[in-house]
Amino acid sequence: MMGRVDYDALIVGAGFAGSEAAYALAQKGVRVGLVSTSLDSVYLPFTPIQSPFPQGSLLAEVGEAGLKGWELHRRAKYGLENHPQIHLLQLSVTRLMLEGPTVVGIESWEGPRKTAHKVVLAVGSFLNPRLSIGQVTEEAGRLSEVAYPDLYQHLVQLGFAFTSQQAEVAEQDTTPGYRVEYKVFADGEWDSATFRLHRLEGLYGLGLCVLGQGTYAQMAQEGLRLAEALGQPHSPTKEASGGP
Repeated sequence: MMGRVDYDALIVGAGFAGSEAAYALAQKGVRVGLVSTSLDSVYLPFTPIQSPFPQGSLLAEVGEAGLKGWELHRRAKYGLENHPQIHLLQLSVTRLMLEGPTVVGIESWEGPRKTAHKVVLAVGSFLNPRLSIGQVTEEAGRLSEVAYPDLYQHLVQLGFAFTSQQAEVAEQDTTPGYRVEYKVFADGEWDSATFRLHRLEGLYGLGLCVLGQGTYAQMAQEGLRLAEALGQPHSPTKEASGGP
């Protein structure tokens, strides 16, 4: 990759899995770009969180029994925004930037391009979703949250295969219940040990978009696991010299 690279790791999606991965990587000294379509929905649960929380997770640090969704969002977002190794961005990712078979960054609907040594897709239930409330259907991964239609079509054009998943969210206080059908990467596209999405170099999958289903605590644990799998900050000097 020519020129300066913006981040060691760029994570698309700031739900539980993506945020936990970003925080854990940042704690290791990795420069992380964490991208969300809406900063108002970073680490925001729409259903009650359940303990126990994964040891060492951001959830364990800021969560507690009975904590409401918006208060958890506020605490977690504060921790992410104020970490010196994390840059939290609001962008609608439309395409991957490629150099041959290697992913080197992302393009956005708003215009900015961001580059990274590793790109992680943690886009949850937002790939080609259809959300239904009664007889009304909209393109959203969660209630009132926009999807990634351009990114999904781009991934299909690149040859990635997908299967359908469906989830139901019960009515919460004044929020109506709804049903959402969304796409997840098909079996064989993703390796659970390395988090690699095999068709391209430098591309990883995390959370619901590869697992299909899971609790908030499980997504937090997956974020921690990815941080361990990706290892240490990128060192171009060592790579160029063939050092350890």
